[in-house]
Amino acid sequence: MRKDYSPSPLKESLLSPHPLSQFEKWFDEARESEKYEVNAMILSTCGDDGAPSSRVVLLKKYSPEGYVFFTNYESKKGDDMERNPKAALLFYWPGSMRQIRIEGQVSRIPSAESDEYFSSRPAESRASAILSKQSRPLDDKEAFDQRVQTLAAEGNTERPPYWGGYILSPIYYEFWQGATGRTHDRFSYTKDGDNWKITRLFP
Repeated sequence: MRKDYSPSPLKESLLSPHPLSQFEKWFDEARESEKYEVNAMILSTCGDDGAPSSRVVLLKKYSPEGYVFFTNYESKKGDDMERNPKAALLFYWPGSMRQIRIEGQVSRIPSAESDEYFSSRPAESRASAILSKQSRPLDDKEAFDQRVQTLAAEGNTERPPYWGGYILSPIYYEFWQGATGRTHDRFSYTKDGDNWKITRLFP
């Protein structure tokens, strides 16, 4: 299962001084090297008990303000973020042998933005979001699927108040690129006033 990495070395001189620009560069390059959802990211949260929990979600938008994703506010991750508004994101792109870690504060986006995105989703996706009691036990999957189909056909699928978007506002980035002999290249970006400090890390 061991794989050797052999990309071109990642040097600080090649990095953008701002992590968002560096993220955008790698994200665009990953579009060319990855076969599937390049916007898939691992979201890690912690609740009151301090126990970490991770799952894959999809990045829907990014900007200088942060990284936006959508979920059920009453799900496990939603409950975690309401209790402890700190979270971490991880992008892993095996085709380009790169990963990006992002840590920061999370908060809900404005309702109007959630409404706009929800209305753009396919009817079945909207119906599923309305009917799903996410993270809770489901006794009859066939019955649930039928209810989704029925609601989607009826067309009455406005965004429910328990579903919407979050934005993670970053305070820390880490860019990792695989290298030969496991001497991987790692650089962190940490806030330094209005600027970002870049530091090379041990593999």
